[in-house]
Amino acid sequence: MNDDGRRTTRMRDRAPGAAVMEQVVRLHTQSPPRSPLARALGARPLGAETEPWFAGALGEREVGALLDRLPDGWSVFHAVPVGTRPDENGAVADVDHVVVGPAGVFVINTKHHRGQRVWVAERAVMVAGQKQPYLRNSDLEASRVRGVLAQAGLVTPVTALVVLVGTKEVTVRQQPRRVRVLRSETLLRWLTRRPSVVDAATVAAVARLFDDPATWRPAESSADTLERFALIEREVRTAQLVRVGWVLAVALAGIAVALPLLPH
Repeated sequence: MNDDGRRTTRMRDRAPGAAVMEQVVRLHTQSPPRSPLARALGARPLGAETEPWFAGALGEREVGALLDRLPDGWSVFHAVPVGTRPDENGAVADVDHVVVGPAGVFVINTKHHRGQRVWVAERAVMVAGQKQPYLRNSDLEASRVRGVLAQAGLVTPVTALVVLVGTKEVTVRQQPRRVRVLRSETLLRWLTRRPSVVDAATVAAVARLFDDPATWRPAESSADTLERFALIEREVRTAQLVRVGWVLAVALAGIAVALPLLPH
């Protein structure tokens, strides 16, 4: 552990959504706290900038829980840091999940779109009618992983996946050629039904390579990120319950007013 309370772990020890949770904590810390009135009314505690990061963290954790159910012979790595330069939000690119098994290597880009309609074609993914850069980004992430394997002299197929979480409807007109788009509900079955194309020794060698933090950009994470994110998540849930309580209170008050007016 470093002097600032940050530590580097084996890659398999990184929690799903670790990098995104770091971003949520950072942005939330920078936001002004809610007023007592806002708390009493159940106003959402997250700022507009933080909301998509928070949803992304929940999506990555959901997919991470699914991947934990893969059978023996598979290895899973979360929040794998492949980028080198921070973006405008101060975040550095990472691969949400990298899966290694007898069917090869799968580079997973998780997208959380609760209640949205998604349309997929050969060269486009549309969410609520808006084109998204998911195919290009996923292909780039897979290329980076292929580069890591090539540098180590390991040969195995690498497949890019976009996994959709919480969608209301997914219409697949045509699967893209270089990236597979799946709903999270079908992910495990799809992975485990892939034919075995990599021998056990190569699978083990790839898993060791990916597990070594030295393979990737240094992946330091705050020791208390999970705890701080859990507090934010609890704050979000509490605000939601308060809002529901107000809706019920208003409804009951309306019924109480209307009852004496009803004919007997």
